[in-house]
Amino acid sequence: MKKIIGFIAILAVFIGGSYFAYNYYYGGDTYYTKIVTDGERSTETSDSGETFTFYDYDQAAYDQDGAEKDVNLHESRENPLRKDAYLKLLVNERKGVISWEEVSQDDVPDQALTQLN
Repeated sequence: MKKIIGFIAILAVFIGGSYFAYNYYYGGDTYYTKIVTDGERSTETSDSGETFTFYDYDQAAYDQDGAEKDVNLHESRENPLRKDAYLKLLVNERKGVISWEEVSQDDVPDQALTQLN
């Protein structure tokens, strides 16, 4: 019985630590922004000679309560993001924007939408 309780305790510590580490590196807060520029275009050439195009967007984003945060969205793509597109961003305190998806205006919370428009 002591071995089972010990095993369960070790398992709980491992799962708890894994959950904390995942949220620390890959978790974040949700913010919303609207693309209003074409972004700053830059290119880089890899060691193999392949050229990559990047677009940087430095702009304000808002959470569901309307609190502002300045974010940098760095995207590797051939064309800039669509102007007037609303984006839902996952922002990690240590890494910045780690993911995004385009959403409709109806999916943006009212407080954030008021700040964006």
